[in-house]
Amino acid sequence: MSADNTQVRVGVSGAVYVAPVGTTAPTDPYTPWGAGWIDLGYCTEDGLTESLNEDRQEFKAWGKKRPVRTQITNRTNTFKIGTQETNAHTVSLFYGVDIADMVSSGTGDTQFISWNEPENPEPLYYALGMDVIDGDYPKRIVVARAEVTAKGDIVYKADQTVSYDLTFTALEAASGVSAINYMLGKVALPA
Repeated sequence: MSADNTQVRVGVSGAVYVAPVGTTAPTDPYTPWGAGWIDLGYCTEDGLTESLNEDRQEFKAWGKKRPVRTQITNRTNTFKIGTQETNAHTVSLFYGVDIADMVSSGTGDTQFISWNEPENPEPLYYALGMDVIDGDYPKRIVVARAEVTAKGDIVYKADQTVSYDLTFTALEAASGVSAINYMLGKVALPA
C-alpha cells in the first residue's frame, strides 16, 4: 500500500448534540439530526478530543519472561468538548442540573433562569452525537448512553469567551455497544 494524501483528515469544524437516552439517531454521516437532538451551539477552537483508554491484564507462562497473552480488563471512551454558548442546555450539563429543575423568570431583557445546585446530584444520562467535518469527508459518532464525568474551569475575563468544558464518558448501553462511528471519504475496506 502506498501513501495517499487524499486520506489525510483535519477536524475543520463540527457540532455536538445531546438527546434523551433512546432517541433515534441517524445511521449515516449525512442525515440531519432528528427530533429530540439539541445542538449545543458554538464550540471552542480546541475542537473535539476523543480518547480511548484501555487497561490490560498480562498472562505469563511458567518460567517465561514475556506475556503469552493479554486481555482487556477495562475500556473507556471519552469525548471532551468546550461549548461557547451560555444557554439552558450548556449550563444544565455543566452544573449537573436537569433542565426540568430550572426556573425561568421575568420577560425580555430581564428574563433569567435559576436553579439550585443539588447537594447529592443524581447522575444524568444523555445520548450524545458528534459531527466532525472535513469538506466532503464527514465523520459522525453516536453514543447511545453517556454521562458528563469531568468539567473544566469557567474563566470570566475580557480577552476570551466563557466556555463550558465538558468530558462525556460513553457508558454501557442496552444494545451492548457504547459508540458507533460513521465515516465517508472513499475509504475502501480490503477484500
